[in-house]
Amino acid sequence: MYNDHYHYKILLIEDNEGDHLIISEYLKDIFQSYTLIRLATYAELQKISNSQEYDVVLLDLSLPDKKRGELVKLALDQFPLTPILALTGHREIEFAKESLALGIADYLIKENTSPDLLYKSIVYSLERFKNIAALAKSEQLYMDLFNFNPQPTWVYDIETLRFLDVNSLAIESYGYSKKEFLGMTLKDIRPIEEYKRLQVSVKLLKYNGKGLTNRIFTHIKKNNERIRVEIESKIIDYKDKKAVLVVASDITEHLNYLEIIEKQNEDLRHTAWLQSHVVRSPVANILGIANQLNDNSLSRREQKFFLEALIKNTEELDSSIRKVVERSEKIINEDTTFNILGIN
Repeated sequence: MYNDHYHYKILLIEDNEGDHLIISEYLKDIFQSYTLIRLATYAELQKISNSQEYDVVLLDLSLPDKKRGELVKLALDQFPLTPILALTGHREIEFAKESLALGIADYLIKENTSPDLLYKSIVYSLERFKNIAALAKSEQLYMDLFNFNPQPTWVYDIETLRFLDVNSLAIESYGYSKKEFLGMTLKDIRPIEEYKRLQVSVKLLKYNGKGLTNRIFTHIKKNNERIRVEIESKIIDYKDKKAVLVVASDITEHLNYLEIIEKQNEDLRHTAWLQSHVVRSPVANILGIANQLNDNSLSRREQKFFLEALIKNTEELDSSIRKVVERSEKIINEDTTFNILGIN
């Protein structure tokens, strides 16, 4: 008896009473805790409502009412998540091997079966099914994350740069069908001037797993529209290939807005310069002229000269103020427009 404290629930489908007794004795030898349910026909098997109640099914390949291929397929349909071990005689060994391709977890030749062999087959089959189930769950999680990612996402072959898979957002955003994507490479969505940078990025990705530090690239849609995207990449194993999972975020509007903000800042700096230099100069002149006009000893000719200078500097001041106001209104109007559009 093995030091195995798990309570096994085993379903035996066997019409031969002698084979039933042998299997029962073997199970007593190898398991400390188990439940064995025995059925003798396929008709009895059909009455089982909960196919996940058992850990393993031991299936005789020759029952009174069903045999061989038909029996195997029906049992596999009824127990899709439970390992099925075929019990067979020497005369059916070739079919037992074929049944592995149908989905049977393992087969045991009745005449050659021993307690050790039965234990190994049951435990190994259970472990394989657990691993297969975990892999299926992992693949399903990947597919869910991939397909429902709110950003365009794709997988490409790190050697050929060919697209291996794309999600619906990539298809919608770039305008290519999935079939078109799968016939393309990364170069097909990049401008020629960025080919070299693409090659460098992929080489770095192979080397350090991260690629370029600056991950903002230009992409070209099917309609030839150019967008700026920020890339997040991760090397993965995809269907026995070394591939790269990519999430591409379109930041075109964001970058355009930053450019507009920078232009506004430049305009504000220029406006501030106007205020501090261009406006101050005529103001200083006006103040100086005003002081001169307070001099009662000025002749009429001198008074006329200073008055003309005062008018000239006042006009210059008015012009400078108008420029400041116009620039300020332009900046305010641009900011209001982008607020309405929701760009910022």
